Order: sequence, then structure tokens, then C-alpha cells
Amino acid sequence: MQTNTPRFKADLVGFLFSLSLLIPSNYGLDIFGINFEDIPLIILLFYFSFEYVKNFKFLTFDKLFLSFIFFFIVYTNIFTTEIFEFNKTNLRFYFYFILAYLCIKSINFDSKNIIRIFEYLSIVVFVNFIIIIFKIQLPGVIDGWISNNTGSSNPFTSGRLGGIQGGGPNVIGIICTMYALLFLSKLFSSKNIYSFILKNKINLILFIISIFNLYLTYSRGSYMALFLGFILILYFSNNISKRQKSIMLLIILFISIVFISMFPSLFLKQSNRSFLRNLAISNIDFVYGVGGGNYIKEVYKDYLITLDDETLINQFNIKYQENEIDDHELVADSNLNDQAQGFIKMKFDYRDYIIPRSIVSFFYSNDNINWTQIGESHTSGYIIDLVENSSYFELGGWADGQSPGGSYLDGFVSSLKIKIEDDETEIFFTKENRDKDYFIFLPMTNSFYDNRNDGKIVFDENRLQLKRPRSYWIAIPNIENISGKDFEITIKLSLNNIPKGNETIFSQSSILPTTDKVNNQSWKWSIIDGRMYFFWVSDVVSGYSNFLGGQSLRSGKLISENGKFNSIISDFSLSQYDEITTAHNGFLTLAVEYSLLLAIIIVTLITYLIFKNFNKDNKLFLSITIALLAQNFSNDLIYSPDVAIYFWIIPMYFLYKVTTSYESNNPTD
Repeated sequence: MQTNTPRFKADLVGFLFSLSLLIPSNYGLDIFGINFEDIPLIILLFYFSFEYVKNFKFLTFDKLFLSFIFFFIVYTNIFTTEIFEFNKTNLRFYFYFILAYLCIKSINFDSKNIIRIFEYLSIVVFVNFIIIIFKIQLPGVIDGWISNNTGSSNPFTSGRLGGIQGGGPNVIGIICTMYALLFLSKLFSSKNIYSFILKNKINLILFIISIFNLYLTYSRGSYMALFLGFILILYFSNNISKRQKSIMLLIILFISIVFISMFPSLFLKQSNRSFLRNLAISNIDFVYGVGGGNYIKEVYKDYLITLDDETLINQFNIKYQENEIDDHELVADSNLNDQAQGFIKMKFDYRDYIIPRSIVSFFYSNDNINWTQIGESHTSGYIIDLVENSSYFELGGWADGQSPGGSYLDGFVSSLKIKIEDDETEIFFTKENRDKDYFIFLPMTNSFYDNRNDGKIVFDENRLQLKRPRSYWIAIPNIENISGKDFEITIKLSLNNIPKGNETIFSQSSILPTTDKVNNQSWKWSIIDGRMYFFWVSDVVSGYSNFLGGQSLRSGKLISENGKFNSIISDFSLSQYDEITTAHNGFLTLAVEYSLLLAIIIVTLITYLIFKNFNKDNKLFLSITIALLAQNFSNDLIYSPDVAIYFWIIPMYFLYKVTTSYESNNPTD
């Protein structure tokens, strides 16, 4: 093959693009952010730059691109907080734009040659299949095979695929999606599907491998991207009748419903996306940006400033100036030691409207009228069927063995409200109501506590003191079985301090037998270092192994402030590293770093190019573009060194087609 033909150049582009995805990230050079995985793309840039100069021909396509890149460079250096400073993120954008432009120029704008670029993804798909088979783990946190440390040899339960390229499951997920869409486009374009399969057995095997890899990424964004891309390919396929298309869509819909029903937590589990999105939106300016690569530094400032300077530099390459920190008030841990009184509430929604998942939320109030949620709502992504239990409810939980280490709530409780669906019961912990509306029992029994022999129980202003962790426990009559129902628990209490340990607030006790069965522990509402948790039991052996809540950014933290309850964001720890470095909306990130105006301009241009090229001849390119765009709204693919070049090369091809069409319709002398 001649080395100057467009086909050779397309093969070279496809091979070097794929090669860059097979080199682990951040290895080697680290010169201005350049490492070994960047070398194949840099080789292409120099090679095509030489070709560009040698065969220079100035078209409308060139004029529009050069105008855009000039505008982009000027804007990203002037309308940010870092005016004309060296910025590696800016350089990467310039690099991807220019490389995509040169690639399209050099391979002669031929759609068949563009397709050849994506065919080389078969190498990446196969190598990542080997990663799964041998469970090869790479040094990065989300690279290679990401083990869940269960010790299982079953690939479906022992971990997930993160890929070699360094972008994690979402990136290798969209790479497998692009190859799958390539195969499906060819399959549905063939006059005889069965004949095509027989003649392309290797491609069929690689397609199956790509779907297998994609599944093991457990990337919901990639699943959605594949679905949308497939729908578009099906829409443009002339060799399939409307009836066949309808049947296929119904089958896919049925399989999707069954799949979601079988693995609901995979699709419906709690996500930080809405919380992180709101944080980002609050940092957007219409004209000015915070600067390329400063998204994490600005959006998560309130969290990151709680870390020491050395950790910030080593983990995030971030350093805050003193004036940046002074602008943000920090709440000290001493707030946990102060007294506070008010109301706290846990809300359990058995079914989130029509969505088959349970939701747990936590709230506080200082007047029982105005309620503030502590963090965000939590869900495991599936229906939580609590173990049926007819034993007492327990306030505190420590005397029935459900709080570890003898921990307990230190303070007074005034009242308790239990709302189960439409039924509501309120209990006041007065001396007169003792042994009527509630009971005080000896530890681990249902024997009544005797003041004369066992010590005095303190009542103060119609409040019961919670002070003696191993002396007694407070039992509430179990009104009805709450399994499979919505319920709320509201407690009015005065605490001497916000619990720092693992302390149970309210639980379903395991103290009483019923017929031939014993009531085992079912669920409990706990507070750990100011953070709310909901634990529940699936089986006796596993115990309280299931929980919602925790130290997520969305969880929030209960504190005391001037004698009342309040809440703050949770303290940040390095265990949450993935939480703030992944799952960003790419265009939202662009808006934060470079302004809303620039993001709108880019999205508008891409949308226009899609609209102008929306026809069956472009079905593969359209399906891949829609898939990339869809996933970019949940993951910042336009920032990913691993997949960004694939993202920009199709819009660049569409731009050429639009300008060529314009020139042919408007010839000049």
C-alpha cells in the first residue's frame, strides 16, 4: 500500500489512536503533562502538519476552522481568571481540535476512510477482554481490572472493567459502545443479515466481546449511549421493514425491563450526579470562567480546604492561597461537643413513586414546623423488604445489643412520633406515661425496671434522661408490621453532644419471641460522627451488612450551633477521591472553566452540524456522535485524553461536508 494514499493515512490514524488507548496513562515523560500515551497522537500531529503544508489548499472548511480555533484560543486566555497563563488543559483542547482538523484534511474527507479509523478499536476491545480473563490490575485506582476484593473468580461478581487507557469504566465503556455501533451499522446496512454474519464471523466475535466488556464496566452512561446509538441506526436502516423495526424495539424494551428488574441497583442506585451538578451550576459565570483544569479546585473548594497542603498537592496538584481559604468559613469539630435540642426525623419510602426502589431521608428541625434535610436522599436502587418483626421498637438501642461498644445517646428525650402510612402515633416520655405508652426494661429482657432495686430514672421537665447505657432500655409497643410500608420516625430530644461514635437512635428490637420464631434484628437508624445511617438485615448470618448514608459528599453532617441543630457538608476524605474526579457533565465542566457563553457556542455548533448531516448516509457517524454526546452529559468525555479525539473528529467531518455542499451550491469565479 502506498504511504501517501488516504486509505493508508486512515489506517495510520486508526492504529495510532488505538495504540494510545493501549498505553497505561501517566507513564513516562511527564513533560508539560505529556506522557507515553500521548506520543502516538503527537507523531500524527507532526506527520499531518507536514502533509498540510506540502499540499496546502485553502477552502471554506479551512477558513471556518481557523476562525474558530483563533476565537477559542483568544477567549480561553482572556475571559478566565488565568489571563494568558500557561495552562495544560487549554493546550489539550487546542491539540485535539487541530489534530481532528488535520486528520480530516489528510484522509481526503472520505466516509469509508473515516470508518476505518473506528475499525481499529477492535484491537482495544480484544486486549481489554484479555484484561478481564486474567483480571490484570494496573497501578491506577480505576485502571485495568478493578477488583471488589471479594476473592471471587466469577468476573460478574469480583469486580469491573476499568480499561488500560486510564479513563476508567466510563471511557472503556464508550469505546466498546463505538465498536458495537460500527458492527451494527454494517450489519443493518447489509442486504442479507444472515449472509453478512456468516462472512464476518471474526467481527461478530469481536462484537460479542465488546458487549461483554461493556457489561462488565457497569457504566450506566455507556449502556444508555449504546441504546440511543442503536435506535438511530435502526431508524436509518432501509433493509429492515417498519414491522421488523417495531418488533426489535419491543424485544429490546422487554429485555431492558427484565434486565433492570433483575439488576435494579445497577440502574437505580443512588448517585451523586444531581448533587455534584448543583455544586457546579453555582460556580458558572456567563462570560468568565475559572480557567482550564480548575473545575475541581473551585467547585469542591469547601471540601478540599479541609485537607492539609501536602495532601492537596500530592493528590490533586492544588494549592489554595490564604485569601481563598479565608473566604470560606470552616466549622470546627468542637460543634459536635456542644449541647443542642430540637427534632430529628428519618423518612423511609418503601417505593419511590412508580420507581421500584426504596428511599431513605434524614431531616432536622428546631421548631417542628420548618424542616431541613440533612444531605441528600439515599437509595440502594432496589426495594428494601425489611425483615418482619413484631417485637418492640427501641429508642436508643444500646441495651438490646444493637449499638457496638456500649455507645448511647447522651441527653433527654421528650417525644416520639411514629407514622406508618396514614396511621400516626405520638408518645410523650413523661413519668405518668411510663409503663403505659412506653416501657423501661432491664437489659436484654422484657422484665420491668424497678427504681427501688435498680436505681433511679431521671425525669426532667417531662423528659426522660438517656444516661445509663447498660442499665435499662426503652421499649415502644409495636403497633403494626412496617415491612413493605412507608414510615417516618420523628424524635424530640436534647443532646449533651452530637454523637461521635456509632450510636443507635431508633431500631426494631430482637427481644421477644413470637410463636415458634424469634424476632431477629431487622433495622436501625444510627448516627456516626454526626452522619446519619440506615442499617437493615437481609439474613441473620450477615446481620447489619446493608446500609444507606455515610460519608458521601451528599450525606451532610448534623452539628450543634447556639444550642440548636444545624447541618454542614461532610468532611472530605481521600476515600471520596473518585466521587469528585468522575461523573461530571462535560459541557457543565466546560461552562465552569470557560464560561456558559463558550459552552453554549460549542453545543450550538455541534447541534447545527448534526442537524445539517442528519441523513441515512451518515447513520454510523450520527449514532456514534449521539452516543458520545449522551455520555458526555454524565461524564466529561471532551476532557478525557483517552476518547476526546474520537469525540471531535466526527463534528470536524460534518463541518467539511457542510462547507463542501455550500461551495458546490455557490461556485465562485
